[in-house]
Amino acid sequence: MRQFKNIIFDLGGVLLDLDINRCMTEFEKVGLHDIRRWMTGTNELGFLKEYECGGLTTLQFREKIREEAGRALSDGEIDRVWNSMLKEIPEYKLELLLTLRKKYHLYLLSNTNDLHWNVCIPKFEYRGFRVNDFFTHVFLSYQMHQAKPDIAIFQTVLKEAKLVPEETLFIDDSLENCRAAASLGISVFHYVPGDDLEMQLLKFID
Repeated sequence: MRQFKNIIFDLGGVLLDLDINRCMTEFEKVGLHDIRRWMTGTNELGFLKEYECGGLTTLQFREKIREEAGRALSDGEIDRVWNSMLKEIPEYKLELLLTLRKKYHLYLLSNTNDLHWNVCIPKFEYRGFRVNDFFTHVFLSYQMHQAKPDIAIFQTVLKEAKLVPEETLFIDDSLENCRAAASLGISVFHYVPGDDLEMQLLKFID
């Protein structure tokens, strides 16, 4: 068993519970019937990926939604539908992060966007802690203009955080993302949403 110094967590599907089907259904209700072409639940496609890479501003993203839906949807309605996939971070996972940070450098690497991240920040507020208290550094795709599973985003994280791949464990619910990280020598844990994260993680760390 490797002796890890660093653990990189994905957000949606690993720490944060998601309901992708609810979001797609809500989009279809407001007229965006092609949403399933772009929304995958892990690595988004088309203009959704462009938004997650910071290629679209939130204003431009909303306009694209209106264009695709063919309706004059309000900002509030678009935001409600887009954020409807976001559920909660189970308390035991927040406790797990607090325990792990005593021994490991923890990092967050998420394919996300401005609207989602602003909703997620309060979900980390727990026992007086805030999101930046849990992690040494937070890496967000829309700020980096890169996204998983592109190798470049992992290279950026390794370089900016000065991480040694062989000392690092990456946890993601996308097998494609795990394969990309593994190609750089990073150990990977392909997490299945719904599994007990703490119990599964014990297979990788002492």
